Amino acid sequence: MSKDYYNILGVSKSASADEIKRAYRKLAHQYHPDKNKGDDTKFKEINEAYQVLSDPQKKANFDQFGTADMGGFGGQGGNPFGGQYGNAQGFDFSGFGFGGGIGDIFEGMFSQAFSHVQAEVEINLTQAMLGDKVQLKTSNNDTITLDIPAGTPDGASFRFRGKGNQTKHGRGDLTITVRVRLPRRLTREQKELFEKLRQTGL
Repeated sequence: MSKDYYNILGVSKSASADEIKRAYRKLAHQYHPDKNKGDDTKFKEINEAYQVLSDPQKKANFDQFGTADMGGFGGQGGNPFGGQYGNAQGFDFSGFGFGGGIGDIFEGMFSQAFSHVQAEVEINLTQAMLGDKVQLKTSNNDTITLDIPAGTPDGASFRFRGKGNQTKHGRGDLTITVRVRLPRRLTREQKELFEKLRQTGL
């Protein structure tokens, strides 16, 4: 039986990346082995849950299939049909002698999985704080506008329906995760501006 990572961290499925991170930090501090007489069972479970829910691809796989390890289908270790059939998309399952439409069920499941696309876009600190509109071009040469609200946190995801890969079952969705790029070096003027912001309590 698969683990319910949301339940482990005590968050809902609609929780933001920031909420997931806060829940993890709180529980990791609470159940750290140093505070539990060396018992790291719960601590490992919390870490496992966070590793899945903090990764957009693993989280999407877990939400859709109940497991984060969808990559195993591409290799012999996790593929029940053998290594040479690792690319399940478009494969004719009828040759296995499945009856009653089982082949169609497998084919539909894999097509749906491969139709969804995950991508990351890097934005700067001011874009995250003040908001912005960014024009992006997808792998299908579609131009989309990413509307970044003011106060967008690192790891926030935006879903574009029907902008993923095309399969015979339809076109999937595109999910874009933003990563906020923090400046490593500041000019003197930038430092002065940040100092003024700090004085205002921001």
